[in-house]
Amino acid sequence: MIEIRLRPWRDDDLPLLVAANAPEMTAHLGGPEAPDAVVARHEKYLRLVRDPAYGVQAIESGGVGVGVGGVNWWPSEWEGAPVTEMGWFVVPDAQGQGIAARAVALAIADARARAGHRTLVAFPAVDNLPSSRLCAASGFLRRGEAKLPYRDTVLRVGVWAQDLDG
Repeated sequence: MIEIRLRPWRDDDLPLLVAANAPEMTAHLGGPEAPDAVVARHEKYLRLVRDPAYGVQAIESGGVGVGVGGVNWWPSEWEGAPVTEMGWFVVPDAQGQGIAARAVALAIADARARAGHRTLVAFPAVDNLPSSRLCAASGFLRRGEAKLPYRDTVLRVGVWAQDLDG
């Protein structure tokens, strides 16, 4: 099994977001962002990583500090209630090795320890079967579907939730 760990997002992680912006990685998100939007998101992550209300983390693999993705949690709102939202990605070369599942488990443990809102939610696109399976395997329960605005589009997503106290 490949060793992985999470660490705070840092300045040299921009190539991870560039890799995640490929068409095959953004097919369920409305397509790639403009390069300046990727840089702006990276700069946002660098600001948020200093705020303890956010878990903005890179996924490292192989025990040698090789970045292979990111997994984040942050305060959000769902149906008028405060929640903690989570999202993740693993670059194509590292997919299919169980890295996302282990990283999400580590991020859930981190959110359980630090997040202010005890309901954890994830919103993968309904046609993103790998992310939906990962939600189910990670203890999320499917609560239905919704249409959510995202970037310049509206996504049809599965609503997945779990209680961080449970």
